[in-house]
Amino acid sequence: MSIIAVDVSELPLDGRLISVLKERGVRELFPPQVEAVKAGIFDGANVLLCTATASGKSLLAEVASVKAALEGRMALYAVPLKALAQEKLLHFSHYRSLAKVGISTGDFESDDRRLYEYDVVVVTYEKLDSLLRHRPSWLSSVGVVVVDEIHYLGDPKRGPVLESIIAKIRHLGLRAQFIGLSATVGNAAEVAEWLGARLVKSSWRPVTLREGVYYGGRIYFPDGTSKAVGASGDAEVALALDAVAGGGQALVFTNSRSSTVRIAKAVAKAVAAYPAQLINPGEARALAEEVLRASSSKIIGRELAELVARGVAFHNAGLELEVRRLVEEGFRRGVVKVVVSTTTLAAGVNLPARRVVVAEYERYDPVVGREEIPVLEYRQMAGRAGRPGLDPYGEAVIVARSRGDVEYLMERYVMGQVENVRSHILSAPNLRSHALGAVGGGYAKSVDDLVDFFSNTLGFHQAKTPLKSSLLRSKVAEALDELVEWGFLERDGNVVYATELGRQVARLYLDPEVAARYLSMLRSMRRGSIYAYLYVVLTAPDFPRVRRGKLAAEVAREVLAALPDVEEDEEFEDVARTAAMLRAWIEEEDEDKIYERFEVAPGDLRVYVDLFEWLGNAAAKLAGMVGLEEHRRSLEVLTARVVHGVREELIPLVTALRGVGRVRARVLYNFGFRTLRDIARASVREIASLPGFGEKLAESIIEQARQLVEGNA
Repeated sequence: MSIIAVDVSELPLDGRLISVLKERGVRELFPPQVEAVKAGIFDGANVLLCTATASGKSLLAEVASVKAALEGRMALYAVPLKALAQEKLLHFSHYRSLAKVGISTGDFESDDRRLYEYDVVVVTYEKLDSLLRHRPSWLSSVGVVVVDEIHYLGDPKRGPVLESIIAKIRHLGLRAQFIGLSATVGNAAEVAEWLGARLVKSSWRPVTLREGVYYGGRIYFPDGTSKAVGASGDAEVALALDAVAGGGQALVFTNSRSSTVRIAKAVAKAVAAYPAQLINPGEARALAEEVLRASSSKIIGRELAELVARGVAFHNAGLELEVRRLVEEGFRRGVVKVVVSTTTLAAGVNLPARRVVVAEYERYDPVVGREEIPVLEYRQMAGRAGRPGLDPYGEAVIVARSRGDVEYLMERYVMGQVENVRSHILSAPNLRSHALGAVGGGYAKSVDDLVDFFSNTLGFHQAKTPLKSSLLRSKVAEALDELVEWGFLERDGNVVYATELGRQVARLYLDPEVAARYLSMLRSMRRGSIYAYLYVVLTAPDFPRVRRGKLAAEVAREVLAALPDVEEDEEFEDVARTAAMLRAWIEEEDEDKIYERFEVAPGDLRVYVDLFEWLGNAAAKLAGMVGLEEHRRSLEVLTARVVHGVREELIPLVTALRGVGRVRARVLYNFGFRTLRDIARASVREIASLPGFGEKLAESIIEQARQLVEGNA
């Protein structure tokens, strides 16, 4: 790509913004960035940036967002994961003197009116779609919409959400610039055409990337060359140790949590046995102590801390966000030399390393069994190879398990093309959900309106049949029939409108089928019980299933007695086992015991808690709307217990006092401080002397309690 370098001072930007860029060390643009500027990214043009990892596309989107803010418009920056939203919020801190930046990732029922106070708002896809359903007044001031990781258009669940967002923006006629970002879209031209965007596509990278296949002690490259790896042992261990011994870092991807721990232990052992010292022992020990303090599970915390002290770490969904953050920051600082992560977390791990090792190219799917990872996923991992400014090159190496695999892996992954993004929005479940969202949000008032709405989607754009309009109308009609049957819509000829119940389902961002199931089960429930309520909420497919641990007869008996239409099958056992796990949590069982019994780690628990806060409260609201008041009250109490992991008597303490979680609340209660009034009357000395408390915290919670008691007087 022969492009003349462009100094940032020459860009059509506010001088203050240029100053911030220079403070960040950005003096000249990379070639793909120059192309994006030529395409009009700073002139309001819609742009789809499909460029390599670390080529600077995110920086341009950030700058375009802040530029809009300086011009009096609002910017929305959408990402697929909450963890990425937090990371992006941190990136925007560079511009704090120029723009007020907020974040919104949860509470789908809220229209977040407070967001008008911000210049830039970082959101998840689902939250942005939810906001568009609510249509808050500040939407008219939005000038830029950024969608990061836009290849998620091909994801069966998140893809339709993105398509729905685009369709709503078009319907509203928002004069907003659209910027899409990805390193991996096979059919980028088609997606750009659908978006009405100018395509900037480039494979240029700031650090040269070499990709190869490892087998038998050598890395084979597509140009026919190869090189020996100077360490012995398992492939992933040899590759990681070789990178570290050469002064670099390694990021190893594998297909299961157990493998992350096993490989990390093997690498740590090899690092310790190396004749030269490869880590800074003092820094590593200090980080290990931080990891141990941050881990609510001492079993996992000790296991990880022992590895971190030797410069190695595992990284998987079982770790709490704070622990993951410590590992990631330790890697960025060079304290941790090797991180072993699951492939499913590849999108959420922004950790460049000299060498990326893809240790497994297959994984287990509970539906289809073992399957190969897509090329797109391999590219996401491989793109993390090479640290700009630190590494002379980056290497991405995929491990072959036999000599015959070398050629296959070379063709499929190293030289293979990324899969095309294919839409899933016209499948029945997605069509139902987004049709209800469109009607409930006021985007469609008739069958014709719905056909027009879905005609704006990638799914319709990709349909090749000349009869696609009639096929779309037929699919829409089928979706409407089910929504009418469930009581969420009413139809009079061509006219459709949402019932109050349907509007609530849309506001809650519930899958209509899940909402219908909740209502059916609650209406048929013979008597309320904790296990029965847990079971009802957990039937949503969003919840992962607990498959470890024997199913207690008590759980099955209680659920079957309360819910007459439930059948005792494999799905029943998995949901009931998950209910047993959450029952242990709300009975205040220690997290390590939960981990030992159910193999549910603290990071997993946080997923359950976040989902239950949404779906448990949603079930409670639905129950209230159909007159099931007893069920509504019980579900509200249960949801509060799940959110905080406590028995009912502790709810007033954990919900009212900052700094008081399940453990401290139980200590307060057991020592006689059972109400806010009890705490308000206590002395600092009394509270500070309790286990887990100190003088500063005691002063804080006493002051909080006094303010609350006085406010309720």
